[in-house]
Amino acid sequence: MAEGPTVRALGEFGLLRRLRAKSPPLPPEVLVGMGDDAAIMQPSPGLALVATVDVLVEGKDFRWEWCPAEAVGHKGLTVSLSDVGAMGAIPKYALVALGLPARTPVKRVDGIYRGIWGAAEAAGVAVVGGDLSEASRLILGVTVIGEGEAHHLVRRSGAKVGETIWVTGPLGRAAAGLCALKAGYRVERSAVKGRRGTRIPPKARKALRGTMQAQLYPMARYREGRVLAETGIATAMIDLSDGLASDLTRLVEESGVGARILADRIPVDRSTRQVAELVGLDSVRLALGGGEDFELLFTSGASSTTVEEALVRKGFARPHAVGEMRAADEGLTLVGPRGKEQPLGKGFEHFR
Repeated sequence: MAEGPTVRALGEFGLLRRLRAKSPPLPPEVLVGMGDDAAIMQPSPGLALVATVDVLVEGKDFRWEWCPAEAVGHKGLTVSLSDVGAMGAIPKYALVALGLPARTPVKRVDGIYRGIWGAAEAAGVAVVGGDLSEASRLILGVTVIGEGEAHHLVRRSGAKVGETIWVTGPLGRAAAGLCALKAGYRVERSAVKGRRGTRIPPKARKALRGTMQAQLYPMARYREGRVLAETGIATAMIDLSDGLASDLTRLVEESGVGARILADRIPVDRSTRQVAELVGLDSVRLALGGGEDFELLFTSGASSTTVEEALVRKGFARPHAVGEMRAADEGLTLVGPRGKEQPLGKGFEHFR
């Protein structure tokens, strides 16, 4: 089946004109958007700016065989929204840098931007510009700029000994979904399919759909992050992009403390357990090392009731207490169901 015209047929300027024509309208505080050398935005008085950038690389972060173009765009923006949310800021603007082969079908580019614009609209974010270039494989870089009161913004470096470690939701879902996709499972329209000849147990169909959606179309917890920052509940915070083990390691290093995680407190939902069993993996290991859940991990000295009510009152899910901060010389440990304490280990790390 022909995939229609390619980027080569349109050229850079033709593609830019196409994207500009399809771009959603911009809010009044964006004085200049696409079409000039740079975008111009009117900052909100008294607020600090928060900026971040993330990159998705074809073959490393996604594969076309199981990732729709809309999902690439959606995730490309979501990973940066999550970083801004982990600081407790409000995401406001996005810039998109896209490198792609000249043979790329134009409809694939349209799909990527539909995913970006859809996620941006849901977050109240304006896509104000970007850049295009030719590359040997698709590379998507998204910068998000947010705003927040400087004294409310939360860093990784504020955790203190004795504070409780919390996560905003279940872990391991995206990793389970990735394992399912790599094993040949797919969501096609409303049906869940496996490789030819593969029988999918009826109870696993819903679990497969949910975990694969969590991998392809993740949700960033920037609204929860804002609540935790404004209320002063979070003393340190990080988004869980690389897995509980890796991201907690970053936080304790910046804070100069240690930590102890209780394995039986790590929230792993039924769908993740079902898919892990289906593909022959341990669900807790997926939660520790899988990554891409984009839940928030934060520390707090407030009571459990105070922390839970702050989020639940705003309509968010009840967070989960998973451990406590310890002295730096106690290291980073995991306590198993039988009480055995061992080093937590590490999760995902680029270039390793």
